[in-house]
Amino acid sequence: MMEHMKINGIRLNKNYIQVTQKGIKKQGKSCVPLYQTLESNRINMVFMVLSTMDNTPFVSGSIASKHFEQIARQGEYRDHLQKVCTISIYPHHYKLQLLGFVLSLIGKGKLPFLHLVSSNAMLTFVIDQKNCDAFIDTLSANFNLPCSHVPFEQEENEELTQFLKKKYPETRATYVEKKIKTYGITLLADLILGSYSFSFNRLSEFGQKLKSLENESDQFFHTSVYMNSRDQIHLFLLTQKALWARADQTCKAELLSFQGPHFGDRHSIISRALNCLSKNKIPVLLAGCTGASIGIVLPENMGEKARHALTDVFEIP
Repeated sequence: MMEHMKINGIRLNKNYIQVTQKGIKKQGKSCVPLYQTLESNRINMVFMVLSTMDNTPFVSGSIASKHFEQIARQGEYRDHLQKVCTISIYPHHYKLQLLGFVLSLIGKGKLPFLHLVSSNAMLTFVIDQKNCDAFIDTLSANFNLPCSHVPFEQEENEELTQFLKKKYPETRATYVEKKIKTYGITLLADLILGSYSFSFNRLSEFGQKLKSLENESDQFFHTSVYMNSRDQIHLFLLTQKALWARADQTCKAELLSFQGPHFGDRHSIISRALNCLSKNKIPVLLAGCTGASIGIVLPENMGEKARHALTDVFEIP
């Protein structure tokens, strides 16, 4: 019985625009990846997800709504903009049962979403703005929150942000430092990446199966989930061993993750990481960044090469 599980909190951020670039793997060399476009325009992404796993590889990022006109003027993205909010939960652990509990809630409540990505500290949903209240109501009604939990919605304070940047110029890591500081880069090897596709109507069933796993210690190390326009769920799960469910495809993979004191000001950090890996011909299966961390899923035996390459860009204590 896992009703009313304890979590460390829920965070809501509104007034974002989701920008999506499809077909990134098949387009010509002249195509500039979305993250590079945003970097060149100094537009911050508070959330990003990249996948090369399916037949429709894509990269998608959440940016402040004030950049809507600037991005809409670029024809490539004009038809791929959507008003969204982000909702993050802070779990105590990353057990598969917890993920199953969350997916089951969302499926039962028939609450569609655009993306779900895990980080070192949280699970973050990207949701159409109109579904925000229903999502918050469902999560808050089914989780025990600490007494010290702050209000769901975290308001941005532009005046405070600018003050801190002036007082602490190192927070502008992109433009000041030759190397971006991190707390360290973690590499996990010998993992299994499974890809699952099914109708949104089956999300609750899939979640229930995860939730009812007999081994409570089973955990996941990274997950990325998205819904397409046809209400199909595409779920990627990185675990230590294969699940009971038959995956559309599985492969051995490794997870590279890192976080740092400057990642709240995320200008170009993910871009510099992905550009570095591309330059060194290191393929990326999945990538996600939310909160203060970045996770990159790589094919087997690519982790050490990637970690070494990233030392040209990131400072590791």
